[in-house]
Amino acid sequence: MHRSLPAFALALTILSGCGPSKEPETPAGGEQTETATQTGGSEAEKPTDMGAGEPAKPEGGEAEKPAEAAATKEPAKPASEVDTLARDLVKSGGRRIGWSASKKMFAVPNEKRTGESFSIEILFYGEDGQSRDPMRICQPGECEERLDEILKELLPKLSAKLEEGGYVTLRSIGWPEGRDELEVSSLGMKLRFDKGRVEGVKEGKPKVQLAVAGGRMDAASLKAIFLPPDSKLVGVFATPTKQTGIVQTFHVLKLP
Repeated sequence: MHRSLPAFALALTILSGCGPSKEPETPAGGEQTETATQTGGSEAEKPTDMGAGEPAKPEGGEAEKPAEAAATKEPAKPASEVDTLARDLVKSGGRRIGWSASKKMFAVPNEKRTGESFSIEILFYGEDGQSRDPMRICQPGECEERLDEILKELLPKLSAKLEEGGYVTLRSIGWPEGRDELEVSSLGMKLRFDKGRVEGVKEGKPKVQLAVAGGRMDAASLKAIFLPPDSKLVGVFATPTKQTGIVQTFHVLKLP
């Protein structure tokens, strides 16, 4: 019995050494920096999960979604008929002109070329064949270098003038090059050009002459005609006999 007491005490000592170890103490006023480094960072240092594919939100509000951004933009307004006419007068080379039934007037482009330079103005012809109140678009030098810039300012003014006058678009009827006559079904006759005169020819009826408003038409050939609705007036683009730089001259004719 006396020998077993020392052995029992030794066994108690060994068992007490196998108990749980004491947890490390956290330094006052901070995290366990060493432990955080070993485990890959503390919870405060881990990046926030924004969600797959979601845009980052700017400070002070939510990110604007593409659909919402598109909804805030106003759709582009289609060009009005008068805006299209204004641009055609400058850009179409006379294939389209304007007509005002209330004023009985044509709005036409007048282009003059000198070498590589050119100028453009819009002329307004009355039923008397006289032009009035011209609107200059650009001068030589400006047309080649700044036409698009100039049009940003002038087209709204031209559109306003056309709208005020009640102008609508007239499309040209091309005159065949090298021909002296043209069948015009809407008139029910052929138009024949001969030495500055235009005649109307109907089968079985005597030919009639279209009067030139304002006097004689000085033209080498015809290029196009324009027929206003419900009117006895006819607009004509012609090639001038004299080379003055003017691309084409405009004339007003009257049906009998």
